[in-house]
Amino acid sequence: MNTKTDFYKRIPQMVLFEITTKCNLACSYCVARKLIKDPSDLPIERIIAIKDNISKFDYIALCGLGESLVHKNFYQILEIFSDKKIVLVTNGSVPIDYEKLMAHGNIDAVSFSVDGASEKEMKRVCSSYRFDVLLNNLENSLKYNTNIAFNCTLVKENMEELDALKEMAIKYKVKRFKIGFPLGQSRWVKANINDIDTKLCSLEEGLKEAGIAYEGPFEAKCTFNDAPIAVVSKNGNVYTCCDYYCGRPQVGNLFHDDFQKMWDKRSYEEFRTGRFCVKCKQYHNLKDLIYSNT
Repeated sequence: MNTKTDFYKRIPQMVLFEITTKCNLACSYCVARKLIKDPSDLPIERIIAIKDNISKFDYIALCGLGESLVHKNFYQILEIFSDKKIVLVTNGSVPIDYEKLMAHGNIDAVSFSVDGASEKEMKRVCSSYRFDVLLNNLENSLKYNTNIAFNCTLVKENMEELDALKEMAIKYKVKRFKIGFPLGQSRWVKANINDIDTKLCSLEEGLKEAGIAYEGPFEAKCTFNDAPIAVVSKNGNVYTCCDYYCGRPQVGNLFHDDFQKMWDKRSYEEFRTGRFCVKCKQYHNLKDLIYSNT
């Protein structure tokens, strides 16, 4: 194997764990509502059953095709994984009980999906969005000294919002600002790439001046601590990376086996060659990966 980076050989330290496919929103760019025919929670009994088999991971990111905070047992789930560092990914429009959120001291970060800096702009992306709830959550994040990040999906509707989003990130002491493109919009991106590039360069410069880490759409988002991020779907299926919905191989099911055994099996070997990363459309910026089957 000849690569400049071979993170895919290293055992994952973080898993994206989908505890629900329910969501309180229907954002214009979201593909989840088309993929999920019968949204539901993963029963708490099943989560307890999966606990030991997920013990290999140091970090659990609660996210997926649903909004984790709408799970009826969300705060109990935090207690179940009190020995893990939790990253919560949320759309921000569900009220957060910060007393319960911080009760076990295991919240590493809360990542808010923010696509506009005002109620008007957020409602352009999702008409039912509760911007007042987002602002209250952000204020409480400051009060409880919570590490927060912004996830922004760049679409034509919010192209002119980036400066305002930068100022919003500064106001609420965001630690990291991530921006990406929506799935299925490659034609729009290519047609506007020069304007997009200019705006993103300006955003990156402004954020870095404010001491906020920036992660752009052409940077790999599939790693954590220089190792691939694994995915566990609501039915317990384990996938090798966070691009699982685009055809990455399933390597097992946590209801039947623990992750270490999956990692040691032949089912993970093909991923560890790096060939999926080289051909990955979502993270095609990894052009320095050189695949070899030798």
